Amino acid sequence: MEDMAGNNVWIASKYITNPGGDGGKSRIPTLKSRSADRSITLAATNEEKSALLASTLFPPPPASSSVPDNYQYPEPIEGWTEITQEQLTAAVNKLSPYKALGPDGAANIVFQRCHQLFDYFLPLFNATTKLCTHYDPWRESITIILRKPGKPDYSVPKAYRPIALLNTTAKLLSSIVTDRASYILEAHNLLPATHFGGRPRHTMEDSLHLLESTVRNAWRQGKVVSALFLDIEGTFPNAVTERLLHNLQKKRLPKEIVNYVGELLKNRKTQLCFDDHTSEWFNITNGIGQGDPFSMLLYIVYDSDLVTVTKNKDELTLAFVDDTVLLAIAKSFQDTHRILGDMLEREGGAYEWSADHNSHFETSKFSLVDFTLSKTKPRPPMTIRRNVITPTPSHRFLGIM
Repeated sequence: MEDMAGNNVWIASKYITNPGGDGGKSRIPTLKSRSADRSITLAATNEEKSALLASTLFPPPPASSSVPDNYQYPEPIEGWTEITQEQLTAAVNKLSPYKALGPDGAANIVFQRCHQLFDYFLPLFNATTKLCTHYDPWRESITIILRKPGKPDYSVPKAYRPIALLNTTAKLLSSIVTDRASYILEAHNLLPATHFGGRPRHTMEDSLHLLESTVRNAWRQGKVVSALFLDIEGTFPNAVTERLLHNLQKKRLPKEIVNYVGELLKNRKTQLCFDDHTSEWFNITNGIGQGDPFSMLLYIVYDSDLVTVTKNKDELTLAFVDDTVLLAIAKSFQDTHRILGDMLEREGGAYEWSADHNSHFETSKFSLVDFTLSKTKPRPPMTIRRNVITPTPSHRFLGIM
């Protein structure tokens, strides 16, 4: 949905709002939230709804930092070079001409038709990266609030999702820096090979082929495979900027890119739009901005340590941007479930990553899938930190076609 162009945002809004009896669109009802002491707060006015939605969709950073003190970062693997006319032209040509407008009201088609603007953009963009600064209006956005389809209760703030409309000029610069960062990361193999999505030549189909070949190879050896599909709550909004910058420096990216990201995510603010209402400005103090061209690549860097929790050939981690699955290979499902539990709970495992990266696992939404050719293979439940996960019914995955 982040890649929608033109009027598609409004078409999607129409599709996922329930039809009213008079032909009108469904509106956001009175919202309710539950505090730590289990008391319920109601938000009835648009101002109250805006405040509750903003606090849910844009949570603050954690009180303490998980970044190690006095960390010795390696030298950047490449230096930064100025943005060229060719890179600017390529970024403009990739724009969707009639994408929905951000706060600046500038349409992408204007940039594509008025090449005279390039003479102004090129020195402006180079000065922005060289001087480590950012134009304040570029940090402003409009957030469209849409219903998540199929939710049982729309009085809960988590039943809604944000669509961010950003300033066009800011997205153009972000696209150029993203391409530069992506090239460096790929050219020097700085990302896990099993991390898919948001990367060239790392598609969803590639991840599925790897999953299938892993299962089939295990079967040929008389073994079974268990897969634990993880669920991370609020992946992009909960990403901590300080930890992200730490990871970018560990990946040996040029300091100009690291500084640009720091400025990009600083002092942001947005207005929420729903039910013909536009809220006051809300500050965004944490998280990776969804809708920005850099967002997917930044999250891949942010959770790359989760993809590398494996220790031996009987373990594998696959990820598609923020969706992650742990795989274990062994002679029995008792052993694969034990291996999966160890991948979660050991030092340097998934739970430690979760704590360090402010990324809470919703274990109630974990899905355990066992791959076998035998209908009689014992498939016990899996116990992790006082939670019991029951394998998915076997008739759904006894073979892969």
